[in-house]
Amino acid sequence: MRRVGSEERRAEREEKRGKSREIRIRRSMLCALRPKLYTRGFTLVEVSIVIFIMLLMTSATVPWMRTFAESTRLRGTARSIRSLIEFARTSAITQRTEYVVLFDPDQGEYWLSLMEFLDAESGEVVSDASRTSLADSLAALEEENADDFPDEDDGEETEVNFSRTGGILGIPKQIPGGISIVKISSPRSSGREGEVEYIAFRPNGTSEDFEVYLQSGSGRVFLLTVAKTTGRTRTRELTVEEIDELGLVISE
Repeated sequence: MRRVGSEERRAEREEKRGKSREIRIRRSMLCALRPKLYTRGFTLVEVSIVIFIMLLMTSATVPWMRTFAESTRLRGTARSIRSLIEFARTSAITQRTEYVVLFDPDQGEYWLSLMEFLDAESGEVVSDASRTSLADSLAALEEENADDFPDEDDGEETEVNFSRTGGILGIPKQIPGGISIVKISSPRSSGREGEVEYIAFRPNGTSEDFEVYLQSGSGRVFLLTVAKTTGRTRTRELTVEEIDELGLVISE
């Protein structure tokens, strides 16, 4: 009886050892397979869902980015034109010479010049001699000043006076793509196509009532105004109602 009992207990212990050994083997196998489970690929459905979400986010972001970039160009163009206008006013005051800023809406250009360089007859389009040959124009102006005031130092004074503006005088600046000059209002505006408009600044700092309308591709409009009595420049964005009153198209 004792031998039978001991054999049964021995068999039970062996069975327990076998079960524990089997459990350890299974755990080791699971540990070995776990990295493979985590590195498995994506299914076609999962990839399709990710692509759909990316396309949805892109379709919502791209128009906003395009509008933001366009707004940045429009504001930058308005600031650039305003800077040149203010520079012309300051130069007119400090150099006691009448300066002008010209605008060519068809070519999308604007530039600084002197009133002496303009060739504007009644009923004709304004042209600027400084754009063709700045050196010849300065020489002609110097000779004219010498004839009016015969003095040996007149030539040197003229050269010194225009050294500050000589680097940009008559050199056109291009309006960025997507931005256009849609309207200019000045005492000389006639509404004819191909007309070059300009604003003049006198040595006392005064100017003339002048307005420049800049429009982006989406229809946003910036207005630059110059006050006649002070020559000061202001910029602001027009409202939808103001744009509609001007008859300009606004993209949806």
